Amino acid sequence: MISHPFLHGDFFDVLIYQYGYEKCEPRHNWGPALRSHYLFHYVISGNGTLRIRTNNQDKEYHIHGGQAFLIVPNKLIHYFADSSDPWEYIWIELDGLKAKEYIGQAGLSANKPVYNAISEELRDKMFQYLHHIVSNPDMPVPETMGYAYLFLNALIESSDLTHKISKNTIQEFYIQSAFTFIDEHYMENITVDDMAAALGLSRSYFSKLFKKITQKSPQEYLLAYRINKSCELLRTTELNIGEIALLVGYSNQFHFSRAFKNYMQQSPSEWKKKNRSTL
Repeated sequence: MISHPFLHGDFFDVLIYQYGYEKCEPRHNWGPALRSHYLFHYVISGNGTLRIRTNNQDKEYHIHGGQAFLIVPNKLIHYFADSSDPWEYIWIELDGLKAKEYIGQAGLSANKPVYNAISEELRDKMFQYLHHIVSNPDMPVPETMGYAYLFLNALIESSDLTHKISKNTIQEFYIQSAFTFIDEHYMENITVDDMAAALGLSRSYFSKLFKKITQKSPQEYLLAYRINKSCELLRTTELNIGEIALLVGYSNQFHFSRAFKNYMQQSPSEWKKKNRSTL
């Protein structure tokens, strides 16, 4: 097995945790257990079985070369290679603010975890993007992320489960307006009430709608947005921690540092030492 961790936490729409390749031995298995993030396995050749528990029932899927399977967070899963023709696959583990949306656009979920392509040409395009990531662990981080987005786009384009997402519903208009409001006011002391008022909605309805569309609460999204912006400033400027705290909406440096450490699992100064731009 070849596995590569990807320890770069300053991307929030899509977070990559690891990726790799394995040619399995007969009956090689993993689980039953839970995963914390999304894992997409593309089967290059051979056969295997995925078992996943949904709604207190175990479902079994037999998967062969040219197909793929998705493991979703916090579902009990068990997968194992065939005894006579074990599978060979590559995989990527990811998550993030937009991960569920992109995977959902491809029609994949706990109830529909098996990927089939609508054509060999589109399937091969998806595979080549994923294979490029797995085969080039020393790529610069922005290049890796670029290929990750190309992979996700090709996954959506090629999946036989893909469904079109309307871009003009009133609910999506509200959420896009909320994103714009956050982008324009994140450096201020804004609240969920402020967001809802800017859209002319009640706090309760706005919060429920935001969570429904993004899978995050408005507070969670705002926190991730501010931390993301602070990472950019830590990496690319000479500003001190207190100055950066003010620029991302924290009047108190201690509150900013605590929020940053809770989110990133390291202090702002520690993160800066490891990620400081050399440009």
